[in-house]
Amino acid sequence: MAKPKSKGKGIKSKGSVLVICAHSDDQVIGPGGAMAKYAKEGYEVHTIILSFGEGSHPYFRREIISKSRIKEAQRADKIIGGKGVTFLGLKELQFEKDFDKRAIANNFKKIIRKIKPIKIFTHSSDDAFPDHRATFAIVLKLYKEMKLRAELYTFEVWHLFNLKKRKNPKLVVDTSETFKLKKKAFNVFKSQKNIIFVNLLFFLTQIKDLLSGIKNNTKYAEIFYKVR
Repeated sequence: MAKPKSKGKGIKSKGSVLVICAHSDDQVIGPGGAMAKYAKEGYEVHTIILSFGEGSHPYFRREIISKSRIKEAQRADKIIGGKGVTFLGLKELQFEKDFDKRAIANNFKKIIRKIKPIKIFTHSSDDAFPDHRATFAIVLKLYKEMKLRAELYTFEVWHLFNLKKRKNPKLVVDTSETFKLKKKAFNVFKSQKNIIFVNLLFFLTQIKDLLSGIKNNTKYAEIFYKVR
């Protein structure tokens, strides 16, 4: 398990923001613009990715696609100004089972304690993708066990236009100045370019960010829902 980078000496951060997601492009598709903005504002942005995402290319050897997706995630992280990416390597569609089987909860908690996030962003509880729902379940369980005080927010990946009305308090982040960075970061995921639904998903995400911006009197915006 890769460890997050430590804070540089003599540099005072505004605090750490943590994204916990299922696959290596989710942190860009969902909160990429907001994370780039937080980084520009002086926050330390960290990312924990639960899987290597090798299931997107079942015809390739696991280690080959895993290496590709790790490198892509690291490049994307540099573009948005992140401080590092940690992969847990859970088996896709078996997150909770594999998480318990490998007994990695303690290591996961150590990483979170080291980062000391003031805000945590993760998938929504009712996302259409099973791995996304499992990610939320794991994060919420650890959040409660650790008695964290960080604000916990969820972001949408598959529920692009919020078909389900949410009563949770909203956090609206103006991403007008960082939308291009979000797009640039997504474009480094070359391994996903031949997957039609991934490209369609990002195209729809751009429309969603544009509509969210219009609704909030700006060009682009990302919307998050507070859980804790």
